[in-house]
Amino acid sequence: MRRQTAPYQTRQVRFVDQLSLVAAESAVSTSRHFLRLALSKWQAALIEDDVLLVASELVTNAVTVTGVLPKPPAWDELERLGLVHVRLVGLSDSVVVEVWDVSDEPPRLQRVGDDAEGGRGLLLVQELATRWGSYRTTGGKAVWAQVAVRPPLPRRSPRGERLGGAAVAPPGPDAALLRRIRAGLDTAL
Repeated sequence: MRRQTAPYQTRQVRFVDQLSLVAAESAVSTSRHFLRLALSKWQAALIEDDVLLVASELVTNAVTVTGVLPKPPAWDELERLGLVHVRLVGLSDSVVVEVWDVSDEPPRLQRVGDDAEGGRGLLLVQELATRWGSYRTTGGKAVWAQVAVRPPLPRRSPRGERLGGAAVAPPGPDAALLRRIRAGLDTAL
């Protein structure tokens, strides 16, 4: 365990989005959709891939320790379902992914052989996050990972000269050119 509290408690928080999920196999993909939308909404898409990969590992671990729901629950079982909570916190230079589960056991890095099919999740989190850790909560723990917002790549001229500023996406298709091509195809047919 690396830290006892969340890393944003002493920093300026720009945004927060949170989702609670039943500990089911679908929780990982659902959390990815949720985080993709949140990152898009907060214009943090530059780090989407890293955040989604980190979150997938953390949610997978949380669902595993909470216990995967074996079958659809009956109405009277709904209040006793194991939940996993996912929170995305935006800071000025990074985002923090926090995942709560019912286990009070801290996460542990595992050293696994090349042939192992699993056990590398936290190693991946450690590589992608600037820092990560966990802390105990009432009824379980939260595991968090902070992912730095990378600055956009510098723009370059066609000759490779640095222009400064953010990289600009290549221009979209020329609408007038596409209309002329379509008109030419229509007359040819």
